[in-house]
Amino acid sequence: MAAYFPLFVNIEHKSFCVFGAGHIAARRIQGLLRFGAVVTVIAPRVLEEIENMQSAYAGQLYIEYRSYRMGEIRDENTDYVLAATDDAAVNSSIYRECRHKEIPVNNASDRGQCDFYFPALIEQDQLVIGVTSTDGDHKKVAGFSERLRQGIKQP
Repeated sequence: MAAYFPLFVNIEHKSFCVFGAGHIAARRIQGLLRFGAVVTVIAPRVLEEIENMQSAYAGQLYIEYRSYRMGEIRDENTDYVLAATDDAAVNSSIYRECRHKEIPVNNASDRGQCDFYFPALIEQDQLVIGVTSTDGDHKKVAGFSERLRQGIKQP
């Protein structure tokens, strides 16, 4: 598997379409919103945590309570897509549609169907550090990120 280059990108006002609204999506949505993205969540059921983000990020977060519909992704108003449903087949369909339309996509259920990854974020003193692994070991990333957070805390 190819290693991914850590590239920091300005996502302010960029449009993200997130299919699925579970715990993985919630973590990623929170980070996207903090960095100024406009996020549309499409899912039949949405975690309360995500619904609560709407008041804090008015005008940035939109929720559509429904399932993915094949062919619905529009390249003229979608900069990035996150496929994070609880159905791997649906996530793969979203991935294929995005590849056909040349829209960058992250399939949360298949590391091989990702144009980009979401790193663990460490933020302090106007610094942002992103951590990911080349082998897909999420536990290793979480452990290292937590040690890094603890090591940089101010007294």
